[in-house]
Amino acid sequence: GYDDGSGMIDPNTGMPIAAGADGNKELDSEICSKMLKFPGTWRCSDCAYESKNKNNLYEHIECRHVNHPGYICQFCSKTIASRNSLRNHIIRMHKNSNKPGFAPMLA
Repeated sequence: GYDDGSGMIDPNTGMPIAAGADGNKELDSEICSKMLKFPGTWRCSDCAYESKNKNNLYEHIECRHVNHPGYICQFCSKTIASRNSLRNHIIRMHKNSNKPGFAPMLA
């Protein structure tokens, strides 16, 4: 089963509850500590990446600069680097899959 330390899954989506809303507070805190706000842009403190969109920077940091095992697709067992990327993978690759009790797992 899925276990991020909190064990909390959104019953409406089958996805982990958003970071910061539950036991993902440590991951969320680490990611946010690497996000720098400048007028009109967000910058990564670990590299030269920047974006006008805060969510894009958040996903960049989650994928590239924090140590976590990723998320396993319940449909094909592929390991995906971020929650958002997993959600997009499932939509693109498994849109016709209806697996009862779907819940992504940490790798």
